[in-house]
Amino acid sequence: MDLSPLEPVAPLRDDAWTGAQALAEELAPHVYRTPLLRPSACAALLREIEDRAAALRARGVALTPPNSMHEHGYVLEALGFGALLEDFRARIAPLAERLLPQFAHGELDAHHSYLVDYSSRTDEELGFHVDDSEVTVNVCLGDEFHGAELVMLGLRCGLHRQSGVRTDEQLEIVHEPGSAIVHAGLHRHRVDPIRSGRRRNLIVWLRNSRWRAQRGPLECQSWCGARR
Repeated sequence: MDLSPLEPVAPLRDDAWTGAQALAEELAPHVYRTPLLRPSACAALLREIEDRAAALRARGVALTPPNSMHEHGYVLEALGFGALLEDFRARIAPLAERLLPQFAHGELDAHHSYLVDYSSRTDEELGFHVDDSEVTVNVCLGDEFHGAELVMLGLRCGLHRQSGVRTDEQLEIVHEPGSAIVHAGLHRHRVDPIRSGRRRNLIVWLRNSRWRAQRGPLECQSWCGARR
């Protein structure tokens, strides 16, 4: 199989973005849902990911998990998806900047993107954490599943990350294939145990490289839920 870089063609076509920008729905402060990909596009992307991963394994290439929180899944750049994902970043970043300007700090010009895999044979759940991003885009690519809900647990600054979770801050989100959840990276969250089936999601951590290079010491911010 050819493992040359995958060009930014279908499944991420131009017409996928019109609905995303027009139909973004606020689920809670700093958390949005928007339609993004058709089921056929999700399936095509998953097939391409699995084919490329299988080809690398056949060559004896070890594929490391995407981060310390997951034992399964893939860093997609390692599979040759760099051009496609840069195209994805360029398309979705303006929407993320418009929805969450106080976290984007201007231009979201960098990303870390990976696939997560939840099932009884892969990762079954994920504990309380925040993302290493300014804004996260979490796209459900599908399969059939029950459970593995995304539970938002309140936005905090770095100084108050471990403070308690109020009942009114908890939001349970049932993933829908083709839809994306867009949220501030500092919004605390977890993934509840999967009960059946398999859920695979494309996670894109959008980052502002210039802001990261210049940011100063931690300070509590006006949006921090610990102030309430």
